[in-house]
Amino acid sequence: MGFHIVVLNKWFGVLCTLLLGYGEASTHWVVTEDGKIQSQMDSVFSLKRPYDLMALMQQEQRAVLVEDLKQQLMAQKEDIDLREDKETNLEDKIYSTDADCIMAGKPLAEFDLYFSTVILFDSKDLSVNDCVKETSTKEKHKKPNCKEIIELDFSMHAFEHLTGVRDRRNLNMSAEEGLLQTVSSGVDIEEFGTAINEAMKRNKTSWMLFNLATYYWREKGDAYNAIECLRRALHFSPREHKDIALISLGNILHRAHFSKEAAVVVRTAVDIDLNNAISHYTLGIIYAVLADYNKSVESFKNALKVQPEFANVEQHLHAVLCHSKVEKALETQHSSLQRTLSELRDYRKQHELWLKQQEQLLSEQAPPEMKLEQRLEYEEQKIRESLDGRGQDCIQFEQSGHMVLSCNMRREAYHQGTQAQVDLNLNLQLIQAVESHAGQKVADHCHWS
Repeated sequence: MGFHIVVLNKWFGVLCTLLLGYGEASTHWVVTEDGKIQSQMDSVFSLKRPYDLMALMQQEQRAVLVEDLKQQLMAQKEDIDLREDKETNLEDKIYSTDADCIMAGKPLAEFDLYFSTVILFDSKDLSVNDCVKETSTKEKHKKPNCKEIIELDFSMHAFEHLTGVRDRRNLNMSAEEGLLQTVSSGVDIEEFGTAINEAMKRNKTSWMLFNLATYYWREKGDAYNAIECLRRALHFSPREHKDIALISLGNILHRAHFSKEAAVVVRTAVDIDLNNAISHYTLGIIYAVLADYNKSVESFKNALKVQPEFANVEQHLHAVLCHSKVEKALETQHSSLQRTLSELRDYRKQHELWLKQQEQLLSEQAPPEMKLEQRLEYEEQKIRESLDGRGQDCIQFEQSGHMVLSCNMRREAYHQGTQAQVDLNLNLQLIQAVESHAGQKVADHCHWS
């Protein structure tokens, strides 16, 4: 079934324009998965100004940029999500699974890293019984004042260059309670101080008595008087026994939070006697506080070499090894989090750029009503063309001295199935619209007859 349109030759161009003017319907085509080329109605290339070539080229550049940014953002997000920085109980995990942490029994922070250490005279086969005699009733509770015993303005052996020693008047330290019980079990501290004071009066250059006086002031927590006694002990001590006073000085400086200077002093004590486990152990404790874990571990291992049965050393060794691992894991996590934070900032910038480009891309698109109109025009144009793919049957011939254009519009279905029936119904409706539109235009322009 078809219809014929007969017009004068001079109206031929007008009629062709009328019938064929719907050809600008779609501005974007895609290749489907099955290889068919179809128009895409909702496309970024459906522009407000489809006739503007420059706008189309810019839209293409924006579309490529938007897609590239999208792929970059997806890759960044995937990389960030895969990171293992999300571990919230990292410390607990290490403490419960690491062998050194299990052997330590508790974190390093729960150990007392400021406890007192001393080198006993007995360990050097020395005895102080001959130096200290019973106190007289007249000298009860007399403190051992080393400055009153002998003046000592300066000594090359007393580490006078250290800040803690030089500013000893302003040094604060906590009392080393129970220290005298380690030196002499069951002794009363005041009786001990009185006995040492009387003994020093009888022997004003005894380095052993000055060391014993230092223990009295260490238990009292008096850094100034303790260092005054130590200066004299170091000044009069033979080199092979100076480590006794050096360990005391190291303890005082460490407890006064001059741990770096304490390390210098205790290293000297180690050099004097490499076979003294107390010196290695004290140095390991100081290095642990200074967070120099490698040297701390080395010192503890040296102490165990000298004295394998040293009970506390092995536990401290494992605690330091455990703490070192925890710190490294936390530092790695922190660095990773910092890197992730930086990447998140970059991601946000990229996302803002993507949104801006996407907004501009969409702003250049045709509005929905224009897209619908273009779609309808496209469907209308498809109806004009042959439904079997051979093209529209149009013949131009002369009749009664006039040029006539005759077009036969076939309406048979060119697809099978449900979707083809839907398309046919739409095409039939559009055919009716075209016929009505064309008939009205012909009526308006062809009343010459």
